Amino acid sequence: MRISLIVATYNAPRELDLALHGIARQSHAPDEIVIADDGSRDDTRALVAGWRARLPCPLHHEWQEDLGFRKSRAQNNAVRRARGDYLVFLDGDSIPHRHWIADHVRAARERRVLCGRRVRLGPELSARLTPEDVDRGLLERPLGMVFKSAVAKDSKRALLGVRLPPLLARAFHPRSRKLMGVNVSMPRSAFESVNGFDEAFEHYGWEDLDLEIRLRRSGFELYPLLNRAVVYHMYHPMKAFTAESAALVKEVQAATRTRCDVGLEQRAAPRVGR
Repeated sequence: MRISLIVATYNAPRELDLALHGIARQSHAPDEIVIADDGSRDDTRALVAGWRARLPCPLHHEWQEDLGFRKSRAQNNAVRRARGDYLVFLDGDSIPHRHWIADHVRAARERRVLCGRRVRLGPELSARLTPEDVDRGLLERPLGMVFKSAVAKDSKRALLGVRLPPLLARAFHPRSRKLMGVNVSMPRSAFESVNGFDEAFEHYGWEDLDLEIRLRRSGFELYPLLNRAVVYHMYHPMKAFTAESAALVKEVQAATRTRCDVGLEQRAAPRVGR
C-alpha cells in the first residue's frame, strides 16, 4: 500500500509548521505528502520549501489562487498530484499522534472509509504550544499538558486522546461514525468512485457531509477510529456554516447520485503546482 497524505491549509503557517512536526515523527511514514493549499500567502510557500529536506518522503505543494473558500477544489488538486493508492486526509491546523498513520494503515480495508476524531486543544494551550513540545511527544503523555488543560477547562474532548488497543477501542465505539475531513482515510479507488470532493461547495461548511453521503450510497463502510489515530486540533474561532452550503447538502440528500458533477475528474480552471 502506497500512502499519500493530503494536508489542507489556508494562511496558517504556524499551525502547519506544528502539524509537519507531528508528521515528521510518525512511526509509519507516508510515501508522500501533498499540501492542499487554498491560496495561502508566500510565508506558507517558504515554510513548505524549508520542510522538504527535513522529511523522510517527498513533500509537494499544490497551490491555487485565493478566490474565496475552495477547499474542495484544493483537496482534489492534491489528490490529482498524489500517486498513492491509499489517501489519508489531515487539516493543517491539526497535529497527529506519533502512531496516527500506523493506526489508519492497520485498520484499512478495500471497502472501508476510516473516520477519526480530534482532541480540541483550547486557546491557552494552542497559543503556547511549541515545535519542541510536539517533537518530544508532550501532547501524548497521560496526565500531561492536554489533561491539565482539560482540567483547567481550556481543552475539550481530551478523552479522545487516550489511544486504546484496537479491540478495546472498537468495543467502546461499535457504531458507524460521520466523516470529518480533519482525520479520515480511504482507498484511492473509493475517492475516485464518487468523483472526490464536490467543488460546487464554494461557501464554508458541509463539504465533508456531502462526501460522506455519496460514499455511503456507494456501499462503503464508514468505520470508527475513535481512541485510535489520535489528532490534536489547535484552537481557532469556529465559523458558522453557510446557508448556501446547507442548501447544497439538502439537494444531495434529496437526490440519489453517488458522483458529484464537478469534482476530481472535472476541472473548472487549470491548477498551479509548486
